[in-house]
Amino acid sequence: MIQRYVFPALIYFGYMQSLWLILAYIPLYLESLGFTHLQISFLISLFSLFPLLLVIPFGVFSDRVSPKRLVILGLLLLSLFSLLVRFFESFRAFLILFVMGGLGTSIFLVSCSSLYYKILGKGNRGKKIGFFSAIGMFGYGIGPFWGSVLLNAVSLQDLFTIIFFMILPFLGLSFFLLDVKPEPFRLSMYRKDLSRYEVLILVAITFLIAIHFGAERTSLSLFLKFNAGVAENRIGIIFFCVGITLAMVILSLGFVSDIHPNLKALLLSGLLISGTFNVAMLLVHSFSGALAVRLLHVVGDSAYLIAQRIAISNLFTPTRIGGNIGVFNTTTTFGAFVGALMSGIVPGYVYPFVVSGGLSLLGGLIFFFLNPDFSPKH
Repeated sequence: MIQRYVFPALIYFGYMQSLWLILAYIPLYLESLGFTHLQISFLISLFSLFPLLLVIPFGVFSDRVSPKRLVILGLLLLSLFSLLVRFFESFRAFLILFVMGGLGTSIFLVSCSSLYYKILGKGNRGKKIGFFSAIGMFGYGIGPFWGSVLLNAVSLQDLFTIIFFMILPFLGLSFFLLDVKPEPFRLSMYRKDLSRYEVLILVAITFLIAIHFGAERTSLSLFLKFNAGVAENRIGIIFFCVGITLAMVILSLGFVSDIHPNLKALLLSGLLISGTFNVAMLLVHSFSGALAVRLLHVVGDSAYLIAQRIAISNLFTPTRIGGNIGVFNTTTTFGAFVGALMSGIVPGYVYPFVVSGGLSLLGGLIFFFLNPDFSPKH
């Protein structure tokens, strides 16, 4: 039980903790080096741009070879990214570094998710997926919180060296993961999976809501500092509160979805709440306002995330789950790339949230009128 469910969740926690500690403070570090908002947006978009070519192949690899080895490779690349940050100063050098970091994050996400879905089993899927997702979201919150604590004693540059050492225990733990024996199948079967009406609708919704993930990666820390007047060592507190809320709501909704499995209501409410409170960032001008709006926003994100992940587990057989997760991760990655790039083009730090929030609301309308069926198909 521990190797089957706890180890993957703990490693996912370590990944999310480290990734969002990086993403919360790398924009501020790059700004301190004199980079423009457009340059920062483009660099962070590289977490998504280059790996787009490789996410689906690595998803297929996780079906055909060892997903455990891919998890190890992804964590190794992310750790090297954090170690090398302090040694780079030029925009050109950071281009190479961000490509490497983006490749590591993409490989890890698709392989770790694939491995977990393959060992998920048929019973209590909502609880199991909710547990895995909640532990990861707790990492999302605790990582930037460590940044708030550490920045009282170290510089932004030193922070990234500390992140490298934070990743190492989870990299070591990944060697003890269970592995999954590949089963034979034809690549043409993926095309049949992805040609279904309900899958195409879920892909479209995934793209629309993923745009705000790119906006958050690029502009949230800068918005909090320059629009809401939040001190650098307090930014992590907001991320921490958001992460705790995400974890608690996702875990609760995982249990609820097993008792009342209404994925349609869960997904629709998530899209509408998430979009509405991204648009409401227009009203934020203080620490307390930023905290309130972000907490309300992530209630919507929680509902969307748990519904989307349960829908994926319902729609695809475990034999081919890796390649199909690769498609959804590619869609999310492309949406995040668009959102990050859009953040550098749209003037100011708040309007990227307004635009991406409007697109999430559009996703809700698409879902409402097309009404796809996400009940189990295997």
